[in-house]
Amino acid sequence: MRTKAAVLYEAGQVAVIEEIVLDTPHRGEMLVRMEAAGVCHSDLHVRDGHLPEPLPMVLGHEGTGVVVEVGPGVTDLQPGDRVVLTLVPACGHCYFCRRGEPHLCATSGVMAAGGVLGDGTSRMRIGTQTLHHFNSVSCFSEYIVVPQEGAAKIPDDVPLEIAALLGCAVVTGVGAVERTAGVRPAESVAVIGCGGVGLNIIQAASLSGAYPIIAIDVRTDKIELAKTFGASHGINSRDQDAYAAIHEIAGYGVDWAFEALGNPRTIEQAWGLIRAGGTVVVVGLSPKGSRVSLPAFDFISEKNIRGCFYGSSRFHADVPQILKRIQAGRMRIDGLVSHSVPLEGLETAFERLRSGDGARTIIHF
Repeated sequence: MRTKAAVLYEAGQVAVIEEIVLDTPHRGEMLVRMEAAGVCHSDLHVRDGHLPEPLPMVLGHEGTGVVVEVGPGVTDLQPGDRVVLTLVPACGHCYFCRRGEPHLCATSGVMAAGGVLGDGTSRMRIGTQTLHHFNSVSCFSEYIVVPQEGAAKIPDDVPLEIAALLGCAVVTGVGAVERTAGVRPAESVAVIGCGGVGLNIIQAASLSGAYPIIAIDVRTDKIELAKTFGASHGINSRDQDAYAAIHEIAGYGVDWAFEALGNPRTIEQAWGLIRAGGTVVVVGLSPKGSRVSLPAFDFISEKNIRGCFYGSSRFHADVPQILKRIQAGRMRIDGLVSHSVPLEGLETAFERLRSGDGARTIIHF
């Protein structure tokens, strides 16, 4: 079939909105009609050349849609099901999946690195030119083909804006606090970067009983928004010395500093904000090739730093639980989406990301 999609031919250039050919689903795959897709920094990193990927590629990895057709062997989903997509369609049988770490699935990693689906090929092309998949999703397209493991069924009454963000911003932010860090009541938390992921880190930290929860950003409007998600304090690091402000609020420093930007400078900044025995959790995706420099002597104080990919999530278990909390009024859903654009507005959404304008922009199909 033919569908309209955002194709990136060359890093650093505008993604072209054009008609592509989408093959029918192979065994274990599904055709999904997209409803909405979130625009994330990971997409921007690829578009700007900070995250090398096989090109040409159809971008997009966070979204929601409706199953239209299923291929042979698909048993858990059927046409008409509304689904949220995941960038890690865990296979369930590799080394990491068997260890209970499906977010590190080796099979998904191979698919992502090659820009292909499970059989090592793509379902997208223009003429004879193959187009690559982004993280097995490529949801900046009106229709997509994904593995059945790459989608989870959700109720029809979940608001479109939240369904679009569940597969990345929400599950990553919540998982960073609850799965990667395991934040406990009364522990202190600082969050650097108050975009879509950062707001969900703050919200999850609040639900965990953490205090104080300190939101750090360079935009006052985003700090004020973060307070509505549970931040007890805010620091504008453009106008204030974040180190001095943190130590005034939290004494020796915070127990946990979450870095949600993927910026080497702010990762290093986070290291200075934690107490002896505290931990930096790097949630943001850094450009490939970037380096972080830390004072080695500080390790004598038992400071820690750890990575966090996808909130260490167990996607198919975590999404239903997050939805239950949203439906029970335990998690806030309004305010996560600040802008909505059509597919043709993708470059506008990218520019908002670069400038730090707003929380999350979604593409509304």
